[in-house]
Amino acid sequence: MMSAPSAASSSFPELRNELHQRIEAGPCSFYVIVPNTSAAHYHVVPAAGGFVPMPTVAVHYGVPASGEEATAQARQRLGQTLADLAAMKVQADGDLGSANPLEAIEKTLVDHQFDEIIVTTLPRRFSRWLKLDLPEKAGRRFGLPVTTVTAKR
Repeated sequence: MMSAPSAASSSFPELRNELHQRIEAGPCSFYVIVPNTSAAHYHVVPAAGGFVPMPTVAVHYGVPASGEEATAQARQRLGQTLADLAAMKVQADGDLGSANPLEAIEKTLVDHQFDEIIVTTLPRRFSRWLKLDLPEKAGRRFGLPVTTVTAKR
């Protein structure tokens, strides 16, 4: 299985629950792709009561001042997600991927084989990936089942 979370599983209980279901069902492993979004692609969108930085990981890590800082934050999220999976006693590997999720998945599929793609997104009202119909496009393009895990907050 491949997981493309936008932040560490400990930050998104919905993802942790989804991964627990896979782990309880039997032996499995995960490959995690964390988007390496450049600082220039962080922006804010209106939300009730204020603004929410995009992507949402900015809420947890702050809006990066540079591309290097954005990459460091992405590496931190990847490391935390892999540590979370190791704590769950499951085999996991991963890497930073393109900020374009379809491109990131495609590049990963060159060297790996998966049974499923798990896409973790922001809440529906903020998710660019859902607005772009990423899960459906990924399923059609790669011929794999896609499970979408949407953060509630």
